[in-house]
Amino acid sequence: MKILQLVTQRQYRGAEVFAAELSQLLAKNNDVIFAGLYPAPENELEAVNCRNTDLNGTKKFLDLSLLIKLIRLIKKENPDIIQANGSDTLKYAVFAKFRIPHLKIVYRNISMVSSWSSSGSYKRKFNALLFKKVNYVTSVGQQALNDLVKTYHFPVSKTKVIRRGIPELTYDRVAEKTALRKQFGFEENDFVLLHIGRFSPEKNHPFLIDVFRKLKPLLPSLKMIFIGEGPLLDTIKQTTSDVVNDIKYAGHQENVQQYLAGADVFILGSKIEGVPGVVLEAAMQYVPSVAVNVGGVGEVVADHETGCIIEGHDADKFVNAISELANDRNLLHQLGSNAHKLVMENYTLNRCVQQFEELYQQVSKS
Repeated sequence: MKILQLVTQRQYRGAEVFAAELSQLLAKNNDVIFAGLYPAPENELEAVNCRNTDLNGTKKFLDLSLLIKLIRLIKKENPDIIQANGSDTLKYAVFAKFRIPHLKIVYRNISMVSSWSSSGSYKRKFNALLFKKVNYVTSVGQQALNDLVKTYHFPVSKTKVIRRGIPELTYDRVAEKTALRKQFGFEENDFVLLHIGRFSPEKNHPFLIDVFRKLKPLLPSLKMIFIGEGPLLDTIKQTTSDVVNDIKYAGHQENVQQYLAGADVFILGSKIEGVPGVVLEAAMQYVPSVAVNVGGVGEVVADHETGCIIEGHDADKFVNAISELANDRNLLHQLGSNAHKLVMENYTLNRCVQQFEELYQQVSKS
């Protein structure tokens, strides 16, 4: 089977990283093209054993040159399936289908689509027209699926939950804890919080910094590391210039599970989420999460079972949850073990790949 995996950009961001991991495993039995709509950044994401390419379009409502390149690629390769990963990829895949009607499009829904636009808006009406041309939609969780069906009246029979798969990487946590603290100049017994995410408004870094400032007097050994890049990075850095010894910025990192293995708790304060893969990556390393209950977060963080979940962006409740874990290491370790069990039973990458392959076969024959 020939599969065209279409991503917005071949960059190290959650949706694209998963699409690359999926593509690499699919390539064992299939011919996979991993294509980005826009030029790849300097640290480009590559799907191993796949044909990697960029269409080098521009980020405007409709780049006709980009659309023409995509149509030419499709006509040349004649893929059995196009998987669109992201709203821009959905738009261009559907417009290509107007020229190539036999295209089979699978859209991977990773977020709450109702957040894209307001009810009754032009954008929502436009997206509804796009979804009418989609053959099937996979959603990362039940909440995301329900939101899609409700927002765009998409047929339930043409969507299913395929949970994100996480690579099974194993690290020595004792060694990684020591290495992480040495790398950032922390003390051996410091309690380290870690966040991974793009520096953009929806990730809500100011909230996490507010939590840190409230928690630090209660927990003097507290430290925090941010992994990621983005347009708000410099602005956020300026707000923490007085605590440069306590809050560190690691920039882009490819081996995030290795960093997670050295942390005590993963934190998430996002305004919008689907089912966050970073929570699952933390769980793979026996690290529990403290997270705000948005989108599908509650599907992977069960309060006081696999982590702590906070209703609303309540900094005081967030502080209390972290403080509890820092002062009760038995609870911390139990939640980490439970989280690891959850991810191993429900979110392995091999299981995920098998589900996608079965779906592609089904859609290609329909």
